[in-house]
Amino acid sequence: MDNVLANAPALPPDVRPWVKRLVRVGYAAKGVIYLLIGVLALQLALGEGGRVTDASGVLRAIVEQPFGPGMLLLIGIGILAYAGWEIAQAIFDTRRQGSGAKGWINRSLTVIKAVVYGAIGFEAMRLVLGDTQRSQGADDYARTTMSFPLGGIFLGLIGIGISVYGVRQIWQAWQFKFDDDLDQNQLRREGGGWLLSLGRWGIGARGVTLTIMGYALARAGFDRRPSKAGGMSDSLWTLFSQPYGRWLLAAVAAGLICFGVFQLLHTRYAKLR
Repeated sequence: MDNVLANAPALPPDVRPWVKRLVRVGYAAKGVIYLLIGVLALQLALGEGGRVTDASGVLRAIVEQPFGPGMLLLIGIGILAYAGWEIAQAIFDTRRQGSGAKGWINRSLTVIKAVVYGAIGFEAMRLVLGDTQRSQGADDYARTTMSFPLGGIFLGLIGIGISVYGVRQIWQAWQFKFDDDLDQNQLRREGGGWLLSLGRWGIGARGVTLTIMGYALARAGFDRRPSKAGGMSDSLWTLFSQPYGRWLLAAVAAGLICFGVFQLLHTRYAKLR
């Protein structure tokens, strides 16, 4: 593995700082998206308007605001840079996860995460260019995937991967563990330990939504029923439709707000190697 890392393409010294800045912009973009999703869902849960939405809905709301296209352009570039950075981390194993089964699973989950964020980045750029046609939902992507040989099985495996990642996020929140990209010591010194508690709640809440989303995708794939696939907004609706759903949605929505704030903190405290 060291040989692979030694042969990894290195960015020119004058380019690398700019790439890192764009990755930090990506963290900020993630923060804004999750903040808005959480705020709107919390308003719905509290009976003060609001709605459940996903990243695509947030992007469409942003583009309609004054200076929205410029803001969306920055968000798109930042998220695409973040997605590319994550893929490079997984390929060249810069987080030293190793080439064993556990390491490959973690790196594969990182790639899945990067692909999802890459799709959000492309959606932002598409809206900036004036393409306001309805974006594809989870069921559209599921239907496209199932049109290929073994597409249903592939979709099912992707769903399992997302659910595994969601459960892993819940477990990390329970164990008070954070990813290696966060400089926890500096965050504690400058902001206080309560900020890590904020991140813990946020990571757990997002883990819940990802677990539900992954289950829906896996069921849609293995049952070959693309209409059963669901995204973030569908996960929130699932929570809202349960007994005491208003309270469940309020708890998860507040957690997504915390996750958004935590991502904004990453713009300063992320360790980008």
